[in-house]
Amino acid sequence: MTRLILEASSSPGTWVLSRQGEILAAGTLVGTVAASLVPSLQRELRDPPRPDQILVGVGPGSFSGIRSAIASAEGLAAVWHCPVLPVRSTGSLAWQFSQSTLLGVFSDARRGDVFATFYASGKLERPTAVHPAAELPRLLSRCTLAITPDGLPGVGQSAKPGATSLAAYLHAHGLEPGLPLEPIHLRPALARPA
Repeated sequence: MTRLILEASSSPGTWVLSRQGEILAAGTLVGTVAASLVPSLQRELRDPPRPDQILVGVGPGSFSGIRSAIASAEGLAAVWHCPVLPVRSTGSLAWQFSQSTLLGVFSDARRGDVFATFYASGKLERPTAVHPAAELPRLLSRCTLAITPDGLPGVGQSAKPGATSLAAYLHAHGLEPGLPLEPIHLRPALARPA
């Protein structure tokens, strides 16, 4: 199975083309996904194989980066006749820190809240949930290691998700059933005043 994986939940975005878990090519997304992916693929491989699947990291993270990656993936999928599937971006970090007994991945959810996702020895234990920022010390006390992709105050270690480690996580653990192809947002949008 050949997979194109796009991870744009943090900047810079990254991509990887893999076959059966082996990396064929990888790169960085400079600017928009649509403007940089195809030229980057063609620089890395003269004749890139068409993927059987396109996977997009759905966060949590940059709402606009994720939306752009999904839209670009859907455009490419229409040409390549393959499905677009979601993968939780924090899986990349779980792979990078898989030795951690209980890894907590925390990021700023805005409006005084934090996103928290927990992994036990590299496997998803508790999916992403929104918590009031005041609960962060309690959440951190549960973890053997806490990391943040966006420099969240109170979380000492930073790391960014990337397509290469997301590909490795996906190859080891497979797709997450029921994960929707949309940015992980977890709450309704604020209504705009009329």
